[in-house]
Amino acid sequence: MSKKILILDPQKEVNYRISKDTSGGYGTGNDFGYSLIPKILKNLLKKYSDWPPVHVAYTHSVLKSLNYFVKYSKKLDEMDNDFDFYIVVSSIVCCETELELIKNLKKKDKKIFAIGPFATSMSSLYAKAGATVILGEPEFFFLKNPDLSEECKKEKVNISHNFSLDDLPFPSWDEITGDMSKINKLFGNYKSVPILATRGCPYSCSRYCVYPLQQGKKVRQRNIKNIVEEMEYWNSKFNISMFIFRDPVFSINRKHTIEFCNELIKRNLKIKFMIETHLRILDSELIKILKQAGLKGVKVGVESAVSDVLKQESRFTVTQDEQLKKIRELEKLNIQVSAMYIIGFPSDTKETIQNTINYAKHLNTSYAQFSVWTPYPGTPVFEEYKDKIIVKNYENFNQYELVYSHLKFNQSEIKKFLNDAYSKYYSRFLWLTKFIRGYLIA
Repeated sequence: MSKKILILDPQKEVNYRISKDTSGGYGTGNDFGYSLIPKILKNLLKKYSDWPPVHVAYTHSVLKSLNYFVKYSKKLDEMDNDFDFYIVVSSIVCCETELELIKNLKKKDKKIFAIGPFATSMSSLYAKAGATVILGEPEFFFLKNPDLSEECKKEKVNISHNFSLDDLPFPSWDEITGDMSKINKLFGNYKSVPILATRGCPYSCSRYCVYPLQQGKKVRQRNIKNIVEEMEYWNSKFNISMFIFRDPVFSINRKHTIEFCNELIKRNLKIKFMIETHLRILDSELIKILKQAGLKGVKVGVESAVSDVLKQESRFTVTQDEQLKKIRELEKLNIQVSAMYIIGFPSDTKETIQNTINYAKHLNTSYAQFSVWTPYPGTPVFEEYKDKIIVKNYENFNQYELVYSHLKFNQSEIKKFLNDAYSKYYSRFLWLTKFIRGYLIA
């Protein structure tokens, strides 16, 4: 009889979406605000967009391929006491909830692993609670260590980034979600699943970015046919027609991206996909072939409308003229754009925040995301701000709350800026007509 493993993905009870896959696997809690429009947006996102981190789905499929009985759950039920091993999915946004669960399991003398980027960065927290912490990418740990009995006796296990993504079986989204007919619907009425083409990011923004903490800076990419065959599998078996790429920066390797597009075009699968990338990577030739292959949506970081603010925080982007030009070029091809903005930078003032909100309205993309500047534990910038942290729990680091002492604003003032940004952006007639048009031609 095969041994039984329970993957536990605990989440605290809140009225907004918790996503442990975003912000490099640290997770976010999408608490947009307190007035009508932010509340509506929170409810929609919580209802229609929910999936665990990609590394969790890969971990599930790896363990299944090793003939373990594997179950995924967000809650520990009374019937879940007879598993041989327990794997707790870590995040910053549910940290205290996860630690409490580990402590309770430890009291029952259970064998526990903690996985994910946050457990990797804050390993002592999870080890002290009673878990064996897998440092790095957990799916490769389980792939290379099929016998877990000895491994769970260790406090920490280190995993390098020297493995091929092609060695992994396709993620077990069908078993994790349970009902593929109700899976995420982010764009129009398309059922969608997350997918991965690359891992790792070589850019210098590791001063504040958490992606390199688990994935490393070296870019590793899947074989083109391996990616497309996964898309074909979900499309043919479950009629999935939208794929959300969770790469830190999609199209970072231009040659790889063009080969991927050509393979999709050749197979004529009639599917669509969404990517997150930098505007400086996109050019007219690449945009056109991505569109031909099925590109439907692009997430890009704009962050601030004020160049001095970006410069002081070592953030770099293209000029505003170039931003507008590339965004309009994408939109002319009916590619929806989601622009991401940050308020509460250390150098932000009332004027710079308002300028950013006004600039977002000027760009008038199909979607706009406003979040709060957050110095994450494990990054170099956290060391600069650790003495200015004003919250007690890691769960407050949800990217929508001020967690440090700002020179000009308190927490309630930043929350009002955030609330007003969403309210003002999504209440405009210009945005509404654009969104409806995009929905109808989706």
